[in-house]
Amino acid sequence: MTKLDFSAINKSSAKSFNEQKNIIKKIGKGQTVFCATCKQPLQLCVSSEGENGVQCAKGCTKIGLEVEAQK
Repeated sequence: MTKLDFSAINKSSAKSFNEQKNIIKKIGKGQTVFCATCKQPLQLCVSSEGENGVQCAKGCTKIGLEVEAQK
């Protein structure tokens, strides 16, 4: 039986996750972060209905967030 090597996929996923986490941190601190594709500023969108996350106006960058309501 052949062993599958997922190390490259795991490294790529970890790198992407860390990049997204850093973008969210910067936006949370009030810094302006620009989309790598369209160069427009990324915005934090949080609502009780619909999608929550960070995205640019054109939608080329979308980072989804899970938000829990506090009681």
